[in-house]
Amino acid sequence: MNIIENLQYAVIGKFSYGWPEIEELRIQIPRQRNVKGECKIGLLRNRHILMRFNTHDDFINMMSKPNYYIQSKDGYSYMKRPLIYDATFNIEKETMQAMGWISFSDLKPTYFVKESIFLLASAVGKPLQLDMATINKTRPSCARVKVQVDLLADFPKFIEMEVVNEKTKSSRMEKTHIQYDMVPKYCKQCKLQGHAESDSRVLHP
Repeated sequence: MNIIENLQYAVIGKFSYGWPEIEELRIQIPRQRNVKGECKIGLLRNRHILMRFNTHDDFINMMSKPNYYIQSKDGYSYMKRPLIYDATFNIEKETMQAMGWISFSDLKPTYFVKESIFLLASAVGKPLQLDMATINKTRPSCARVKVQVDLLADFPKFIEMEVVNEKTKSSRMEKTHIQYDMVPKYCKQCKLQGHAESDSRVLHP
């Protein structure tokens, strides 16, 4: 349904304290965030807007930082947090879907190809993008990839690969550890991204 409704690259923008008029947001957000393709923006609920992009790159770019400040013509800057759109959207509960960076610090340069790294990263979530050092192979000590994850899922600490020798047909197992560099926390008490349940200000019963 997301594809039918052009929501596969949709992002929710959540404003913290006030926001400009929707017509101004339709001008300023694409301009200030350097949007290359089409961007449809509409008021969703309360202090939330829905941004529909038609390119994967614009979607990734909008989700690349935990928050942005939108400069308005009234001279104020309004903070906006980007959240991945979820069909279960609720103004009282933030989505458990988020983007994060993970690294394979002991992966051999032999496997520094997009297909191999994406296959490994799929054990954590949906692979989206390699960082430039991995693409250009200028950091052979570590492969880094951006993934879309469920923040309440159990994240594996390592992956085991079966490596087959094409000549002898023999195989061996190699273990690759996963480092979680930038993955947001999710509080089940507050239903918000950004902090763990142990740091919640909501009083537990």
